[in-house]
Amino acid sequence: MDIKNIAFVTAALFLLSNMASTAVIAETFTYSGGCFWCTEADTEKLNGVSEVISGFTGGTTSSPRYEPGKWGDHREAAQVIYDPEIITYEKLVTHVYATIDFEDGEGQFCDRGRSYSPAIYYKTEAERLIAKRLAPENSVVPIEPESIFYPVREEHQDYYKKRSFKYNYYRSRCGRDSRLDALNGN
Repeated sequence: MDIKNIAFVTAALFLLSNMASTAVIAETFTYSGGCFWCTEADTEKLNGVSEVISGFTGGTTSSPRYEPGKWGDHREAAQVIYDPEIITYEKLVTHVYATIDFEDGEGQFCDRGRSYSPAIYYKTEAERLIAKRLAPENSVVPIEPESIFYPVREEHQDYYKKRSFKYNYYRSRCGRDSRLDALNGN
């Protein structure tokens, strides 16, 4: 091999090794915490979270839709896309318990019924054990195996950004923040 070929091979190997070491790692974590507009807003601000998708999960109804009676037995949910090298599964679960009413299994805040009830979904036994270990002593939040996640229509994604006045009014009137302050000792 001549010097030009050696230089080319060395440069190619250097570039490939740098590309491999900077590859983005993404994981997903899904939970239900009442209104998906609120769970999305609360979670997107975390460092290491690249996106939160609003949708439905935890039920058996096929193809649920955000229309009265069309989401069946599913819960509103947030699917979190995150970088585990920046934020851990543990930190995400801790965040969830701090941003939901973990004492209320019948809905969240002003929203009532199964579709607004909280849940943490796991993919592995290790995740299940973490969620169980981090649960507050008086938590009624079920920890369930992850199931199919159904994103809602685009108009409901990033609702807190697109319709900030309506979102802030809803959140305030629903009592979410005042209840969370009481639960978390603020």
